[in-house]
Amino acid sequence: MQRFAALSLALILLLAISDAIAETDTSAKDGSASEQNSINSKKPNILLILADDVGTGDIPYYWNSSGVEMPNLDRLSSMGVTFMDAHSTPLCAPSRYMLLSGNYAHRGLNPFGTWSFNADDRNQFLDGQRSIAEVLKEEAGYSTAMFGKWHMGAGLPRSGSNINVTHLLTEPRHDWSQPLIDGPQDIGFDTSFMTISGIQGAPYAFFRNGYLDIDPSEAIGWEGGWYRMPHGISKIQFGEGSKGEGDKDWDSSAYNMILVNETTKFIENHLDSGGEDPFFAYVAMGAAHIPHSPPDRYLNGDKVAKVYPDRHMDMLLEMDKVVGSLVSLIEDKGLAEDTIIIFASDNGGLGRNRYSTPHDSSGPLRGLKGMIYEGGHRIPMTIRHDGSFPKNEERSHMVGLNDLYATIADLVGVPVPNLSAQDSVSFANYIFSELNTNGLREELVTFAVRNFQFSVSLYFDITHTCSIFASQFPNSH
Repeated sequence: MQRFAALSLALILLLAISDAIAETDTSAKDGSASEQNSINSKKPNILLILADDVGTGDIPYYWNSSGVEMPNLDRLSSMGVTFMDAHSTPLCAPSRYMLLSGNYAHRGLNPFGTWSFNADDRNQFLDGQRSIAEVLKEEAGYSTAMFGKWHMGAGLPRSGSNINVTHLLTEPRHDWSQPLIDGPQDIGFDTSFMTISGIQGAPYAFFRNGYLDIDPSEAIGWEGGWYRMPHGISKIQFGEGSKGEGDKDWDSSAYNMILVNETTKFIENHLDSGGEDPFFAYVAMGAAHIPHSPPDRYLNGDKVAKVYPDRHMDMLLEMDKVVGSLVSLIEDKGLAEDTIIIFASDNGGLGRNRYSTPHDSSGPLRGLKGMIYEGGHRIPMTIRHDGSFPKNEERSHMVGLNDLYATIADLVGVPVPNLSAQDSVSFANYIFSELNTNGLREELVTFAVRNFQFSVSLYFDITHTCSIFASQFPNSH
């Protein structure tokens, strides 16, 4: 009997060991995030590229409904994992908070996002909430940078309680010797070069590390119209909500190329300083938002303006070139195996092209930007990390733009802090295998514009550019 008991105990132990080995083998085959973290002690760099007003139908990979060739985004998909059912909110500002906070917009300062300067003297983040940049910086030693469209609100340094909207830059009570209140530098970004409202709203000037990048005494007032500038035809949208003060050299056609140059400078400086710590670079493009002012030629001399039937499509062409430049930067610096590259958009696209091409930003999906239908909030998303993530694979399960927060934290091995990323679900393991669906979200909250109504008007300017605006949300574009 004792011998039988001993044999039984040995068999139980053997089975337990066998199960443990099998689980380890399965984990290794699946390439889970926890397994990768144990293998890769050095934390990866992160390059996060966010397009503006780009729907899944704008990207050739998705529905074959794009009239624009995008070899760089095609290549990114072939080198990484593309998500076929990724979602955001239908509008710019709430989605940007969603991305950086991991929360739905209603958890922030305003339920529909914070768009520009405000009397509250703060951005969309509430006290106690920490951005993904802040967490990466403070918990994992990342060098952090943000370039491009901010659109999350800020406080304007001033004496007095009122904000002179007409004269944002030249009003004497606005103290531009001081940085923005609650700007990027206040939520975890060491370096920033951004505009409050991208390319569509005043002030038409950049802020570097929170400080206005021009002498305010040299600012001028911009009226709606077209302006020949060195890189192309710059445009200020028509209407009271768009005109305003800015840099006398403002050139909306150069905006995205400026972001490429600033990102290049940041990464090169990071490497020159030793580059021992990882970096997180968030690049928020102006493409393909109105006013649709493509440059005559791109940085490498390639023609951009007038390549396609309208300027919206030319902006999509430039967007692909920007992605190509940033990805090439990573590759040329030998960082492809050290860097997670993420491409996504902030909301759906602008709908069906009204010209001779069949281009449709929404593909077969109903609706467009600003609408509750999927065309308004389903977005392109591709993630690449050479030597770690699979190549040329798709993922079909639903994920959200807000899920990138928990996913990045999971991939680099940092905890998600309290009050942050409350609506973020990590899909880190899912990147490695379509079979790793445990714990993924089954639903995602989105919203329509005010009172669940959205009015779209179509109009044509004298260059035949098709633009849209929401009459009930005039400042959202």
